[in-house]
Amino acid sequence: MQNPNLYEDLRTGELKEFKQLLIHCKLSIVNLSRIECYDVAHLSGTNATASMVTFVNGEADKSLYRHFRIRQKKGNSDIDSMKEVAGRRIKHLEGWDKPDLIIVDGGVAQVKAFTSILYSNEVNIPVVGIAKHPDRLIVGEQKIRLEGKVLNLVSRMRDEAHRFARRYHHKLVSLELTSR
Repeated sequence: MQNPNLYEDLRTGELKEFKQLLIHCKLSIVNLSRIECYDVAHLSGTNATASMVTFVNGEADKSLYRHFRIRQKKGNSDIDSMKEVAGRRIKHLEGWDKPDLIIVDGGVAQVKAFTSILYSNEVNIPVVGIAKHPDRLIVGEQKIRLEGKVLNLVSRMRDEAHRFARRYHHKLVSLELTSR
């Protein structure tokens, strides 16, 4: 027999295991229905961009995606770029809604950068990172190797944020080349 709800069951299982992992890591997670994932793209600091992709109940909601053109001079600094994006994101908490969790592509430094801006503005949203080779979840100073359903969910979010950031970066590079 086929399961007509297989897709939804898979997403629900991924979210359930992810929530259990986060709670085990001492994060106070009540709900995981809305997760935002951020990534930065640049080529030696030129045409630096960042992306925000939003997953609702484990599924990408492309109507909630956002691009950011990095304005600061140190466009090759992922940490400074994350700080800029965090500062710009909190200005839209009302209009864009508040996520249950934020995932940043990067390690401890990127997580601390994003978190510092949120907390300095008294915004309480948990932030975790995802690092590669091997895929690890960064929760505070903890590094947890990902596997199974949680790896599928988190890497899907990271890959989508990466794709979306690079797409906008490539568009800006192309516009710069054609305007010469």
